[in-house]
Amino acid sequence: MVPHGTSLGVTAETLHLGTTIRYHYRNGSALATVVERTPERVTFVGDDCDGTFTHDQIDRLFATDRLQVVLDDELHLPDGTSLER
Repeated sequence: MVPHGTSLGVTAETLHLGTTIRYHYRNGSALATVVERTPERVTFVGDDCDGTFTHDQIDRLFATDRLQVVLDDELHLPDGTSLER
């Protein structure tokens, strides 16, 4: 087990459609699911948060432990939201 706050060198390349993440923002944190990925940007959506970030921004969020990959088998999407394919 890796202690909280220890980075394993995760980058934006890790994120694919359907990946669950935990995004830590100013007032808390929330689960979300990656719904779109382009060569330039990653978009995730959850019940309590959403965002579109460049790959460089995603890398900085991982480096500062504000973004974490969550290993689970559920989609964390608001009602009516789907994965873009």
